[in-house]
Amino acid sequence: MHLTSPSRRAAALAIAREVAARSAEYPAVAIIPLYSAIDKMDSNNGWGMIGHRFLTCGMRAGAAGTAGLFDGGVAALGAAAASLRGDTGRYERLLGRIDAAVGPVADHDLISGTAGAGLYLLLRPPMSKRDEVASALAGGAGARPPYPMRHVPAAWQVADGYADCGLAHGAAGPLAVLALLCTDRPAGAAPEESRAIRTVADWLLGLAREDRWGTAWPAGVDRVTWHPSPRRAAWCYGVPGIARALRLAGDALCEPRYQRAADDAMAQLLQAPESWGLEGPGVCHGLAGLMLITAAFATHPRDRFALAVEDLFDRLCDAYDSRLPLGFDVTGPGLLSGAAGIALALLVVTGGDPIASKLFLAG
Repeated sequence: MHLTSPSRRAAALAIAREVAARSAEYPAVAIIPLYSAIDKMDSNNGWGMIGHRFLTCGMRAGAAGTAGLFDGGVAALGAAAASLRGDTGRYERLLGRIDAAVGPVADHDLISGTAGAGLYLLLRPPMSKRDEVASALAGGAGARPPYPMRHVPAAWQVADGYADCGLAHGAAGPLAVLALLCTDRPAGAAPEESRAIRTVADWLLGLAREDRWGTAWPAGVDRVTWHPSPRRAAWCYGVPGIARALRLAGDALCEPRYQRAADDAMAQLLQAPESWGLEGPGVCHGLAGLMLITAAFATHPRDRFALAVEDLFDRLCDAYDSRLPLGFDVTGPGLLSGAAGIALALLVVTGGDPIASKLFLAG
């Protein structure tokens, strides 16, 4: 669901132009989708050429790893090229090479692993690689617990077999992408994929707890401990990302139990802003991510979620300060934690680029 107010669309585009202009000295592949989205709305001012320049710089520098959608890997390069390509037919040879290179890796997460590879492939025409990634994601669900982290930060006090719950690094990311891959396939989910979706969705529901604000999830669990997490309303961790994954699982399997659990958790969260614990305006940890996920739940212009999106949109616009180097109180232009991601989120919820919406798991 998109905000349709002309004044909000104009505000989003004005902020996006300012952020893009200020970010032009930072030639990063990750922020190319912002230039692509603006170019689709304002094609006479060279925004697409800036994105092309950034892509050229990224191709010269090379990409890390074989997945890497949000950590500078080859899938990030592909997502940037796919966003610039649009309906033009450009970059087909480059995208063909990236399609061939992207595939399952040891880690399953959304930032640098197989889930990110699957999300990139959803930006491209259907191909056999999608089934390969879906099979890998379904297979990872069979671990106990599902999708144990292979690279746990040394500072974390967790036992062996730690499994994360969040959207960015945990089970919610593979669940969301597997559900999308199955939904996008005409034949729907294969039996083993349906079982995997149910396994992970039931596991997440089993870890939910009720506190005074509503449903909450831990950061993760290991073989001996349920690891509590500070209350967060973030895209990466907490209710929004997990609820989005559960909702997508419910939609993929036509399972009302998952749909209701997701809708109720989000509705409770939005009624308790004192519980949000957000870290600034950005997508990953902040207000823009909450806005994007909330927009994905809205189905009618005046439903409870759509009204919340309007409020969150206005808060983000109020947070814009032209005196700041990048317009927002962030440390860089990046997509998940920086100004470009915030500006792109404003465009997404006012009807902007559908590729960006898919990247954020908001559409």
